[in-house]
Amino acid sequence: MDINSIANQVSGFATSGASSVWLLFGNFVILLVLTLVMIGFSYKAGRGGIISLLLAMYVGYGIYIVFPYTEKIIDAGGTVMIKAFLSIVIFAIATLIPFHFIQRLTSGGFGVLSFFPRFVLSFLAATFLLALAYHVFDISDIYSFPAPIDKFFAPEGYFFWWFIAPMAGLVFLVH
Repeated sequence: MDINSIANQVSGFATSGASSVWLLFGNFVILLVLTLVMIGFSYKAGRGGIISLLLAMYVGYGIYIVFPYTEKIIDAGGTVMIKAFLSIVIFAIATLIPFHFIQRLTSGGFGVLSFFPRFVLSFLAATFLLALAYHVFDISDIYSFPAPIDKFFAPEGYFFWWFIAPMAGLVFLVH
């Protein structure tokens, strides 16, 4: 074996490895972006911010589900895109109002979270939002998610597990 064939093999391996990493990154970019947004939010919101947000998302989901006009408001949107947008706006409002009050309650009760619990809770908040996007907001009707994301979030039976994952994270990571 000469030096040129070894160099070609190494180059081929590096190129295929880089393309595999890029493909994996591309498939999960939405999850990565949501996680980074949540991490940024957790630092900006101060002590207990991510904890308050997770609790508020549960409250917001409950309000979204029992609000008597949710379906009427969503049905008023003509296209699938507008319906998805309206459902996200209703959930956001139903989450932001409780967040304001929960943040007041939790701001003094928790010490500073280290990076690892903050990262895990941010990741779980992102997965919670993706699960809601699939099963509640019907985002998959207007956006075709990559196959690996579909594999983890599209099955109806997985919604429960993504729904309780942030709660489990809170139980194990917040003391």
